[in-house]
Amino acid sequence: MEVEGQLGRVRRRAKPDRVSDGQPVRVPHRSASFRASLPRALASVALTAIVYGCGTPPPTVTPRPSVAMTPTPWASTATPSPTATPTPRPTTFPIAVVVRYDDPNPAISPYDLVAALAAGKITVPCEVTEIGFGPAALTIAAATPCLPAAAITAKVHDTAGSMALLPPGLVTPSVKVLAVGNADLFGGPSHRGDYYQLFATVPDYAVWTGYDVSGVRTLISTGDTCPDTGVSYMAVGQKKGWPWVLDGGTVHYRGLKMDTTYSGPSGNGWPVPIIVRNGDSGKLGALISDNDVSANDFECPMISNWVQHSGVMVFNVDPKVATTLSQQGGLKAVTLGSNHITDQGQSGVLQTLSYLDAAGIKHTGAGATLADALAPAVVDVRGIKFAFVGWDDISGSAAATATRPGVAPLTDENVCSSIKAARAVADIVIAMPQWGWPEYHATITKTQETQRAFFYSCGADDILGSGTHWASWASILPGANGPQFAIGSHGNFLFTQTWSRQTMEGVIVEATFYGTKLVQFRLHPYVVVQGAQPNLLDPTTDGAYVLNQVWSVSDVR
Repeated sequence: MEVEGQLGRVRRRAKPDRVSDGQPVRVPHRSASFRASLPRALASVALTAIVYGCGTPPPTVTPRPSVAMTPTPWASTATPSPTATPTPRPTTFPIAVVVRYDDPNPAISPYDLVAALAAGKITVPCEVTEIGFGPAALTIAAATPCLPAAAITAKVHDTAGSMALLPPGLVTPSVKVLAVGNADLFGGPSHRGDYYQLFATVPDYAVWTGYDVSGVRTLISTGDTCPDTGVSYMAVGQKKGWPWVLDGGTVHYRGLKMDTTYSGPSGNGWPVPIIVRNGDSGKLGALISDNDVSANDFECPMISNWVQHSGVMVFNVDPKVATTLSQQGGLKAVTLGSNHITDQGQSGVLQTLSYLDAAGIKHTGAGATLADALAPAVVDVRGIKFAFVGWDDISGSAAATATRPGVAPLTDENVCSSIKAARAVADIVIAMPQWGWPEYHATITKTQETQRAFFYSCGADDILGSGTHWASWASILPGANGPQFAIGSHGNFLFTQTWSRQTMEGVIVEATFYGTKLVQFRLHPYVVVQGAQPNLLDPTTDGAYVLNQVWSVSDVR
């Protein structure tokens, strides 16, 4: 199938599952629901008629009989010479839709994608000779801009509001990949399993066209977690149950009001949102459980004789939380390196370790001894090992020793020894510090800048920080082995602080690796409802506030 356009003859290949050098490009198969919506007679109708029905007439998408491919007149790769040895063969591959790293949109609908391509609003690689979508070929606007594939990332990173197509092998975290509908080349397992419809063709195989879905692994990380006070009150005191805590959906705001619990920057308190549920419970749990590996800052001890607290600064947690986080939240590893983990003494630390072990959750940052606290939490994901190490830099918890349970203090010796031990047994090492004192700020401190550089110099790949109770700065910096991410703090996740918007809102980190290479770093905004239940925010509306709070003080290169 093909049509005429600025891209020349643009068509969808029948079998986009190979590359010209014989190496497979593995892509998800069509789902049953997709096949059910695609009658055999589809070849005679326009794509958008099936997907969208009535409404504004869609851009032209017209199947035609297949004919020989011709190169685009502006392609940077010339037509292969007939005398080339070996003879080049065209390569068809799934191609990503990318925007600037801080673009709030998580996805683009099939209709909007086709419309944008038809209107010439998406930059395409000059090397591409064909583009296909689902069962049909696309009409591409004559004014469609093109850049060499290797130049697209820099263009998108530097241009707010831009959108482009990018071969998967050139994707980096300095740009953001949009899901197409529900399908996401670099998303969680369920999104990678959806049939991906957008393909492109180049005249000959190039390394950057390669994509194997089995090489993708996603990491989910949530924020400060201490489900005492308001969280346990709702789960146990109000008999909602612990599963309810992770059953949040999406919400929107009706406005803001002032909370005068604390004076705030103006002396009149802090603004807090007036929250309305959208009636779609379960979306929060679906997001955080859809991972290959996940991590969390677990700040408070679980003990068998826990009690309900209110308005105190010494905490304890119902042990049932561990099973909920593991089974419903998909949690694989935690750092216990916090200023509250010894709130119930040495026994509280030991009980916490036992409950985490029983739930199958790996742990680091605190332990029965200092060596135990510094030992990495290692999670094997289809042959790639992730190691997490954590330490506490905020006063409050007793330090572990050779004979006493406690926390791993954030010292130069502890940091480097634990990172090097993790590096010896893992492919990807992630540091999880509790840091950033004093609390309640979004900007990076001079101390954090020094610590970040030290973590990297000792061998850490990436950093998942916590401790300030606000969602704070992030960075993507070049490293010896590729891009390295850091986030100062995610904000509160299961931690009751209802007196300001900043302590109620946070971001869930989604980081994606292709093999061991970091390729995506995406943020999902949420707000804690009723002091107990995180719910997702629309990143383009109410969630834009916390996203701007992070990105406006971030360094992404």
